Amino acid sequence: MAKTATRRTSKVRRRSKNQNAIGYWIIGISAAVVILVIALAALNSRQSVAEITPPDVPAEWVNGTSLGNPDAPVTVQMWEDFLCPHCRQWTEQIKPQLMEAYVKTGQVKLEYHFFPLQSFAPGSEMAAMAGMCAADQNAFWPYHDRLFQAQDRGQAGYLLDALVQYADELGLDSRAFLQCMSSQKYRTAVQESANQAIALGFTGTPSIMINGQQVENPFDYNGLAAEIDRLLAASGSN
Repeated sequence: MAKTATRRTSKVRRRSKNQNAIGYWIIGISAAVVILVIALAALNSRQSVAEITPPDVPAEWVNGTSLGNPDAPVTVQMWEDFLCPHCRQWTEQIKPQLMEAYVKTGQVKLEYHFFPLQSFAPGSEMAAMAGMCAADQNAFWPYHDRLFQAQDRGQAGYLLDALVQYADELGLDSRAFLQCMSSQKYRTAVQESANQAIALGFTGTPSIMINGQQVENPFDYNGLAAEIDRLLAASGSN
């Protein structure tokens, strides 16, 4: 498929050099936040959210932000922002079909890449860093789903205390997660991922690539499947 602008995407705005907003969100970490984490861990009743389960694939197929057979002949790269409503739509409508038809069969590997947009700041970068912190505990994909659910709360869904709460809900080590977030361990990595997306010419999210080529319309599942089938046939895997 030719590399063209995607349809129904959230558009990029120029990234501001002033990133104080993220710093302000992180600076608030204190004993109060630690107390909150302890309290959350002690609660038996938590906020009701849609059930989230680990990916139904072999454990060795789950590696950080990659999901699927490491030797799959086809790789689908997703460049997304957790606050982007179109990305949530793609995750809820297209990704499950790819999972059933291609990922679970070992033919396709998914790779998630972070493209936080300035239009969704500061939550976009906070969520991206939180995703990386969850990946440290090999829980990126359940946490990925929870982050998209949080869109219903707007920016409030991506405040530090909320992000730590999601980690606790999913059974992560919330103290290690909090330490990861408070140190801004992945701030540079998230920025580098965004810079790579811009260098590739992406103008919005979701931007989807199949074996290195951007697809024209990421919401056309039949088109995606046709391209995957073509590549599988060319590789002798279909």
